[in-house]
Amino acid sequence: MPTTRITMSTRSLISLSLTNVEFDSSDPIAYTFAYITLSPLAIVVAYATTIIARRELTSINMFVGQLACEFLNALLKKLLKEKRPIDKLGDGYGMPSSHAQFIAYFTTFSILYLYTRITFSQNLWKFPITLSLIILLISVSYSRIYLNYHTTKQVLVGNIFGMSFALIWFILTEYILRSFGVFKLIVESSLAKFFYLRDCSYIPNIIKVEYMNWDSLSSKQKKI
Repeated sequence: MPTTRITMSTRSLISLSLTNVEFDSSDPIAYTFAYITLSPLAIVVAYATTIIARRELTSINMFVGQLACEFLNALLKKLLKEKRPIDKLGDGYGMPSSHAQFIAYFTTFSILYLYTRITFSQNLWKFPITLSLIILLISVSYSRIYLNYHTTKQVLVGNIFGMSFALIWFILTEYILRSFGVFKLIVESSLAKFFYLRDCSYIPNIIKVEYMNWDSLSSKQKKI
């Protein structure tokens, strides 16, 4: 019996829209924004790396909030059903912009945590960190407009929802749930101890503390 071989030309191929960004290759600004708009992917990788390496409860909490924010964005898109400025760019609806909402949540939660939980020997370091986060927020948000994936309104609404959700999630988890001892119960559970989960949010200048612990252990090792 003769067999039919399916060739590449007869298959219906699609691109992975998560990483596929269309832009005018002759425009250097568009070329730059094409990379900037992929920042959420880099942030997800950073989340995974930080959670695995640090086993810090706050990182997990922030990531869970990020996922919840993305779920909210998907619901809003199905509810509002507003098209993108150019239909062929991107999948699904455009309101609100998921990139804008993602980066707004990440930036807002990071800044809130930076100023309420983290201390440095010189707290002036918080200013350049905050400035960098704001520049990232503006760059990613504007890249969606410049590349015609979203309208200005869709991006602004995404920013508003992302910032609002980050504020609500931060207050709910870092203040309300923490005050009820939920985080303490989690880190004291047998499962958390098995995976070496920890909560260092109450330790001032954790970077200095960890360095001093390393220096002390290193000095003892040298004496052996």
